Amino acid sequence: VIKYAMELIFLGTSSMIPTESRNHFSNLLLYKDEGILIDCGENTQRQLRIAKIPVTKITKILITHWHGDHVLGLPGVLQSLEKHQYNKSLEIYGPKGSKKYFSHMFRGFDYRIKIKYKLTEINKRIFFKNNDFSLEALKLDHSIPCLGYSFIENDKRKINS
Repeated sequence: VIKYAMELIFLGTSSMIPTESRNHFSNLLLYKDEGILIDCGENTQRQLRIAKIPVTKITKILITHWHGDHVLGLPGVLQSLEKHQYNKSLEIYGPKGSKKYFSHMFRGFDYRIKIKYKLTEINKRIFFKNNDFSLEALKLDHSIPCLGYSFIENDKRKINS
């Protein structure tokens, strides 16, 4: 069995209306100890189960925009993380307005988020950087504020001059 350093799992590739064989949009990028979920459409947690990936693999959630087909899976994923004794601090990133929309979404449920999380509205191109990689956001043309994301692995070449 070949193990790759990076793996992209397509959990959902449909648009606003799912089909019998395609779920709402959601992708998971696995890299070392990181599980970066890009959007969280409905049934994301079910798609994770089908792919045999524990929900606790998620370390970051990147929201492209706040249309329902990209975010309505968030409440279920957060509840699942809690039920699986998630002990990390979940990082959530999104475009301007994300804090307001996130707050409004959870006001509609009788559920208080009990896991540790930090929600950051992205206001600069490179919004995350560590020793292994950086995350970059660019504004996209859409009917509401929308971001596209890039994962950039840091250069590992060592050249003696």
